[in-house]
Amino acid sequence: MAMTSIGVPKLEFTFRSAAEETASRLKNGVVALIIRDTMKDGGLFSVASGDDIPAKLSAANAAYVKRALMGCRGARPGRVYVSVTGADGDIVADGAGALSAVDFDYLAGPPDMTAEDAAKLLAWLEKARKGYCIGKLVAADYPADNMAVVNFSATDISDGTSTYTAGAYCSRIAGILASTDLAASATFAPLPEVVSVGAVEDPDAAVNAGKLILLHDGRKAKLCRAVNSLTTVPAGGKESLRKIKVVEAVDLIRSYALRLGEDKYMGVRNNSYDNKLAFVAGLQEYLQELEALGVMAAGTGNAGIDFEAQRAWLKASGAAVEKMSDEEITQADTGSHVFILLSGTIMDAMEDFSLALTMGGNA
Repeated sequence: MAMTSIGVPKLEFTFRSAAEETASRLKNGVVALIIRDTMKDGGLFSVASGDDIPAKLSAANAAYVKRALMGCRGARPGRVYVSVTGADGDIVADGAGALSAVDFDYLAGPPDMTAEDAAKLLAWLEKARKGYCIGKLVAADYPADNMAVVNFSATDISDGTSTYTAGAYCSRIAGILASTDLAASATFAPLPEVVSVGAVEDPDAAVNAGKLILLHDGRKAKLCRAVNSLTTVPAGGKESLRKIKVVEAVDLIRSYALRLGEDKYMGVRNNSYDNKLAFVAGLQEYLQELEALGVMAAGTGNAGIDFEAQRAWLKASGAAVEKMSDEEITQADTGSHVFILLSGTIMDAMEDFSLALTMGGNA
């Protein structure tokens, strides 16, 4: 009999077109920043307010951290983790490595991060996202075509005193996204400190190209439609995966499901049908909470045993599935494997308006 590899126990969350739009992140998410600085005592710092910013940081880097704390619409990030490397520090080994043990929602690199740096950081992040990590990368002018990357594109960002590049404002964007309630959207989120920004010749084309841009409407500066860098929708996916709001929700459901499985079930309970149903019930309860919060459409959240995946596994294992009833397949012994299907519909934000005015009388 051929040897098979069992390897390390693992949990996998499979994207399904009918299940992909999910979950909630209320305000006060977490930002992670990687910065290069000449301060001697680098490392990882936890910053909840301006008073926590390391005093030895350069003025430019301290301002970069402060911008992350500004937040949006009256809310602020709950925390900003600042990973400080040397002036020539490696963005992954020295910067991202320190972030491996913390949870964060949005990550931004140094203001002068190059496309090569961004590619290395994204490679690290994608590995982390195969587990519980829900972090997304905010990078300047980095068209990654990736739902986990926000491609921030702007020029001549002025606060009336100084002018900034898009790279210098990535921390600000990460802070806005982390402090936006997932029942809402960062679309048209205001940046009250910005008095002017470089004009975008064709905003529609920029958004369609996966760019998160800044506009000034004559009254205020604001984000345009809150999209990530995804332009090629994966097979079985939906256009809504291009929206930052939707992907954050998907990530949170995925992370919750994996954590619940590991903390309460993996290696703790035998793989009986009853225990599978208990796991399903926990997931169902979470989805219903999301519905109550207005993140998912009422009555759409559903968790259950993935019949098709379970049938395929049984068939590959030699079971005569064509002779089994649906109930027998659903309740069958699947060894150490648990197949769960989550489904639901994420509520989108109000973004596209059509207004009409009807006048009466003799005018």
